[in-house]
Amino acid sequence: MPAGLDWSVLWRPPYGAQVLDAILLTVQIAVVSWVIAMIVGVLVGLGREAPLTPVRLLAGAHVEVFRNIPVLVQLFFVYYVLPRLLPLDMRRALFRMGWETGAAVLALSMYSSAKIAEHVRAGLNAVSRHVRQGALATGLTWWQAQRCVILPLLLRVIAPSLTSEFVTIFKGSSLAMTVGVVETAYITQEIGADTFHWVEANTLGTVVYLACALLIAGVMSLVERWTYVPGLMRRESG
Repeated sequence: MPAGLDWSVLWRPPYGAQVLDAILLTVQIAVVSWVIAMIVGVLVGLGREAPLTPVRLLAGAHVEVFRNIPVLVQLFFVYYVLPRLLPLDMRRALFRMGWETGAAVLALSMYSSAKIAEHVRAGLNAVSRHVRQGALATGLTWWQAQRCVILPLLLRVIAPSLTSEFVTIFKGSSLAMTVGVVETAYITQEIGADTFHWVEANTLGTVVYLACALLIAGVMSLVERWTYVPGLMRRESG
């Protein structure tokens, strides 16, 4: 083991409390971003198959814009550019409320929503056309058929893909440090810069992200087992 390592620096004051707060903020950013991405992504994915041409075009534009621009570029645009479109008083209020975190959540959720929308469209192809036609034949409107028949089955089909997206969002939350969000990646670099214990600080960040990603994958694997549709797509474990 290299000489001079001091692991206690990670939990002694003031760094111990800062590390816990940073990890909690990382989890909050990831969970909120995933929930927003799920809602927007499902609506956009269904919108790409909507009978109305304007809805399909709008949904397609959402996917092409947010999927093809790197998430870091989107984060910088949301953080630096969007506030400048607002009046000065609103801009100041936005930053007082913590626009750094809000920008990170917005950028992550919009980027991931475009990818989830594509998973939704792929899932619709896995759901038999006869199921969709049968739902409409019962007298349901297109939206009622999607909400009551197609969507419950669809979410079960794409559960493996949603697992990957959740892990990706959690790892992507580390980019929030670039706009000053004091999350896990940020605080580990701060500890390293303040104490010069770079090995301990960066090891902490690595362990936190790895442990949380494995935990997410494990929980979502249980969800996949509960929602598995026999004969359809399934993520192999191990």
